[in-house]
Amino acid sequence: MARGWNVPPSLFMGVVEQDLSKRIRTIAIQLLNEVTMRMPVDTGRARANTIVSIGSPVYQVLDRYDKSGGNTIMEGVTRLTGLEPYTVVYLQNNLPYIEKLEDGHSKQAPIGMFGAAFNSVARSN
Repeated sequence: MARGWNVPPSLFMGVVEQDLSKRIRTIAIQLLNEVTMRMPVDTGRARANTIVSIGSPVYQVLDRYDKSGGNTIMEGVTRLTGLEPYTVVYLQNNLPYIEKLEDGHSKQAPIGMFGAAFNSVARSN
């Protein structure tokens, strides 16, 4: 006699989606922390311009400074609250000189920030 499911698989969908949202948020927070803390610091403008957006990128440059990175990380974590499943999260910095920093033009970040953070988080997950 063939046996079927006792519980329909569709009931698990909510659990899977909730776990997926948590996983995306965890990885995004890890990346935000790594990128922000790897960012070279002179005035703190580069750190303050590490921006988290949900669903679509933003192209603004912020006129603020955050030498410690704490405010930038807290703001990003707040934006990551309540993520929906399958949401695309963007982590970006739109300063005109960010590509030079990413390419290692700072002795404080000779291997860049975004690529190094991605590799570090990918290894740990």
